[in-house]
Amino acid sequence: MMSSSSSLACARAVCPVASRRNAVLTQAQAQAHAQAADIYEPAAVRRLFDRMSRSYELVNIVLSLGFSVRWRRELAQLVPMQAEGASILDAMCGMGETWRALQRRFPAARFAALDFAPHMAERARARNAVRHQGRFVVHERDMLDNGLPDAGFDVVLSAYGVKTFDAAQSGLFAQELARILRPGGRFAFIEVTQPANPLLRALYGLYIGAVVPALARVIVADAEEYRMLGRYVRDYGDGRRTQDALAAHPQLVVETRRHFFGCATSFSGYRLPGAWPGHVGPGPASPARPCSGRMAT
Repeated sequence: MMSSSSSLACARAVCPVASRRNAVLTQAQAQAHAQAADIYEPAAVRRLFDRMSRSYELVNIVLSLGFSVRWRRELAQLVPMQAEGASILDAMCGMGETWRALQRRFPAARFAALDFAPHMAERARARNAVRHQGRFVVHERDMLDNGLPDAGFDVVLSAYGVKTFDAAQSGLFAQELARILRPGGRFAFIEVTQPANPLLRALYGLYIGAVVPALARVIVADAEEYRMLGRYVRDYGDGRRTQDALAAHPQLVVETRRHFFGCATSFSGYRLPGAWPGHVGPGPASPARPCSGRMAT
């Protein structure tokens, strides 16, 4: 049997090692937390998408096996047909990859687009001039601080932009969405998500995290940006934080749909008429709020 003095000596020898290990773990956890927070810093997001602007559209189409185009079409179909002259905003528009689907769905609408990455906005303007006869008014602005007029749009849509918002930013996004939508205005967003099925989620995670960066390296030589996109997808999970932020807003009614077994998720709905507490806006007092946040597949 070990004596009490031997046990004490052993504990003294082990304690510094344990303390150092705990310190290393604490430091690593703090670093991981800081890195997770950094990916949502607006300047970091802006730099990431500016770097990807050279290849984003081509790489997305190839690496998504064409699903990125299909989901953009499905996004446009989530919004009912609009009257002639309806005002439609493509938020976080990237290089305007969704515009063809929007023009087909809403041929008589007036279009605006917004992105806060300068190179993305520059390429969107070039696309607008060459392919869309200048029909889109392109704003280089942050959706969370956009300066657009209250109740200025009948429809707000976005493809693959909301995963770059953390929980707090998602709340701000919901506030700005409700502010710029007209009473009764519609919204729709679609985003890459992780499937609920464990096996499919593991395979999808492997594809996003390892296969996509490897293939991107073949196409564009530098795949670091696409590895970062994998981080966003993993952290975004099933899109619950967007669902929760939209459903929590007193003037938004949202429905969530899963696409292709949950590999993408859409959020669509409308703004209720009337003003919300603390806001001076158009319309009478709001009616009783219907059930929101319904999940559909």
